[in-house]
Amino acid sequence: MPSLKRSRATLAVPRVRASVGTEVDPVYAWSPSPAAQTLSLPEQIAEHVGNAIIHGAHEPGARIQEQDVADRFNVSRGPVREALRILERDGLVQIHARRGAQVTQLNVGEVNDLFEVRISLIGLCARLAAERRDPEFISRFRVGVERITEIAKTGDTDAYTSAVYQNNLALAEGSGNRFLRNLVFALAHQTLRYARLGLSTPKRRAQSARSWRLLLAAVQGNEPHAAQEAAEKLVRDSRDTAVRMLRDETVD
Repeated sequence: MPSLKRSRATLAVPRVRASVGTEVDPVYAWSPSPAAQTLSLPEQIAEHVGNAIIHGAHEPGARIQEQDVADRFNVSRGPVREALRILERDGLVQIHARRGAQVTQLNVGEVNDLFEVRISLIGLCARLAAERRDPEFISRFRVGVERITEIAKTGDTDAYTSAVYQNNLALAEGSGNRFLRNLVFALAHQTLRYARLGLSTPKRRAQSARSWRLLLAAVQGNEPHAAQEAAEKLVRDSRDTAVRMLRDETVD
C-alpha cells in the first residue's frame, strides 16, 4: 500500500511512514523533499488537499466533500474530518454547520489586507535578522537566496514559490523572536496561493530574485533598515501583482 508524501512545498518535509489507501491523484502531490518529520494521517491528507487548493484544483467557494476525499485516499471519514479542521486552522477552508467545508473565498480587499499584515511581519523579521547577524543563519539564508536565483532561471512557478516560501520561514526563524515567528508561520499557508499567483510570470520571478539578493546583502552588511525595506518590497510586489490579477479575473 503506497504512502502519502509530505507535499507542502512550504515546509519541504519528506515522505512519511504512515500509509493510506490507493495512489493519490497527481494534483495532490507537490514538491516532496527529504526531511525527518513524520506526519499523522490527518496531517498527510491536509497536506495533499491543501496543495490542491493552492494549485487551483479547487476553486474559491468550492465544497470539499468528506466522502470524496475519504474515497480518494481509501480512508474513513474520521481522519478526513480532522484534516479539514487543520485546513480551516490554516485559513484554506471554512467549515459551515450545514454546508460542510468550502474553500476560503477572499475578495480583493481581504487579500490586500492579509498581505498588509504580512508585509509588516516579514519586514520586521528582516530588520531583526540584520541586527542579530547570526553567522549560522546568514550561511543558510545565503544558500536559500542562491537557490532562488537558480530556480528563477528555469521558469518553474511551483519550485520558485516553494523556495521563496522556505526562505520566508527561514527569515522568520532568523529574527530570533519566537512570537513573531509563530505569527509568520500562522499566516503562511493562508497567503501561499496568492503569493504563487504573484510569482506566476518569468518577469515577476526575475524581479523577485533580484530583491532577494538585495535583502541578503543588507542582512550580511548589518543594515537593518535596508533589510526591512527590501523584505517589505518583496511581499508588496507579490501582493500588487496578485491583487491586479484577481481584479482582472473579476472584470472578465
